[in-house]
Amino acid sequence: MKIGILGGTFDPIHWGHLFMAETAMDALELDVVYFAPVKTPPHKEEAIASPEDRLSMVELAIGENPKFQLGLWDFHREGHAYTYQSIREVSEKFGGAELYFIVGQDSIRDFHTWRKPEEIIKYCKVVGLKRPGVGEIDSQFINCHRDRFIFIDCPPIGISSTDIRQRIKEGKSVRYYLHPEVYKYIQAKKPYRF
Repeated sequence: MKIGILGGTFDPIHWGHLFMAETAMDALELDVVYFAPVKTPPHKEEAIASPEDRLSMVELAIGENPKFQLGLWDFHREGHAYTYQSIREVSEKFGGAELYFIVGQDSIRDFHTWRKPEEIIKYCKVVGLKRPGVGEIDSQFINCHRDRFIFIDCPPIGISSTDIRQRIKEGKSVRYYLHPEVYKYIQAKKPYRF
């Protein structure tokens, strides 16, 4: 079995996240992609929407695709969630499965600074989806472990959670940035109050 894992704050989840998962699934012939929302992100500032709102939005966004599943290992972890912990836990849960951790190429640039990067690549391959404007990654760590990294071309999707939150703050529409169910959720629950 080939399992993809797409972790993140998902504040909010948007078409770009779904497109990344679909692109990796097709390119690597994955059986499933687990979306793993973190409750407390280690590398970013505190999320704006509550953990419960972010989880609900992920569930709504992936609900219609049976190959997209919810992974709650980071969501239930106390304190910061680190990738090495999650990958090790998923590896134990799905013994024998091939694991692929999916990230944007820009996130790989600083991979050597992540908590226990050697532990991460011990259990999975890291999949970097190439983004426009992000050049080739020249990293000693990646060059030493080239067989543990896969880079995939991904057509540009110029959407980010930061931009979506800014548009909401400015009173602009975000209807076509989001899955319709996520858009309805944001309209009804208003998790972004500025």
